[in-house]
Amino acid sequence: MNNQEFYSFLDSRKQFVMADIQALSAEGRTDDANILKAKYNVYDIGKSVFDATLKQSGDTAPKAFPELFAKITGAWSVSLETAKAHGDDRKVLIEEAKLAAVAEINAKVSELF
Repeated sequence: MNNQEFYSFLDSRKQFVMADIQALSAEGRTDDANILKAKYNVYDIGKSVFDATLKQSGDTAPKAFPELFAKITGAWSVSLETAKAHGDDRKVLIEEAKLAAVAEINAKVSELF
């Protein structure tokens, strides 16, 4: 049952972020919309990783998921620090948006499982 609740959470967050993307695009704020598109994609990544973890680990997937997800998303923290060091403000915003989604996903997994 918690798996379905997790998938519903991911779908809900995607819809919320897509609404923001559409609103920003309508206002002509393409750069801001593109930053949120990176965040939007993280929810799909989370679902794919959770699905893969379920196939590999079965009932222990909720415990195995955070480690596997961190292997994929961990490089984003390094990318954020590199962008900050080089003054790449756009990249900083993208990485922060992605990491915000990662934090939401990890918190939801902890809450549900």
